[in-house]
Amino acid sequence: MMQNKEIQDKDILFENLMAEFLSGLISDANKVVLFALIEESEIYAQAYREKVKLNALLHVPMLEARKQDKTGEFRKNLKKNQAKRKTTGWLVYLRNTAAILLLASSASLGTLFIYTHSEKNADTTFYETIAPFGSQTKIILPDGSVVVLNSGSILKYPLSFGKKERGVFLDGEGYFEISKDQSKAFQVYAGEVTVRVTGTKFNIRSYQENQSVEVSLIEGRVDVMALNKSMHLKPNEKAVYNYISKELARFPSESYKAALWTTSKLSFVNTSFVDILRDIERKYNIKIHVESKRVQNESFSGSINLTMPLEDIFNFIDVDHKYIFERTGDVIILKDR
Repeated sequence: MMQNKEIQDKDILFENLMAEFLSGLISDANKVVLFALIEESEIYAQAYREKVKLNALLHVPMLEARKQDKTGEFRKNLKKNQAKRKTTGWLVYLRNTAAILLLASSASLGTLFIYTHSEKNADTTFYETIAPFGSQTKIILPDGSVVVLNSGSILKYPLSFGKKERGVFLDGEGYFEISKDQSKAFQVYAGEVTVRVTGTKFNIRSYQENQSVEVSLIEGRVDVMALNKSMHLKPNEKAVYNYISKELARFPSESYKAALWTTSKLSFVNTSFVDILRDIERKYNIKIHVESKRVQNESFSGSINLTMPLEDIFNFIDVDHKYIFERTGDVIILKDR
């Protein structure tokens, strides 16, 4: 009888936690408890998948209405990016539906997809979370680690995460606070770069359209590997891997600035104007067409408060009034004055 009572209590706990999770009101601590239940029981894991799918289906009308909004535009770009990558083994389990995570901490929308990956000897289920353009998404992993995804970023990890290893795949930019576990190193796979840690805080910038991957260490220690190269980072150091030259280099850095985007600020040091414009595109969910020859040779140092209106940001950057910004809806044309 006692055993049945414990099972009933767990079932009730699972149902309550799932209700909180799907409503977006679940606390970080309760997320850890929920994913612990999912990991220990295939029954709960199956129930989780079914509830997420059902919740996603209920949101189809809302998603359809937003096809022309930020999520629709991001999916179009996502398909283009996926066509460039070798992802033929991935099958979309929920193709046009999504579980909407209402994050009280950031009031932003994230989109969760479930994928299955089939091989000859194994079938693996992956969870993939997308932060659409114009938003940020906070994720609590089953081990309690925290990841904040920047606009236009994707994080993917297996349902088996934490059982034998802790590994995630990142496309875009993410700020990581990793729970310590000396027995299982945490690994982030970002293109040709792998970052390995046991517990630390760091930022990874790995957008596909960029020519490099940047890893900025804020606290702890990380190992950065790319092809046959590797290095150890200490706090206030960053590693930069260049896709063109295949070089991995270390630089001193005020690493906390790399994660200021999580507080709605953008900090840059001798950064090209083109790269800054890309960040602005992601943050404000707009498209900037550059018709200026001067822009290619411009670089800036400073910081921008991303809570300002877009027009104020352009005025802040263009203090010398060298450019003209013509806006039509969500499209901006930048010209020389």
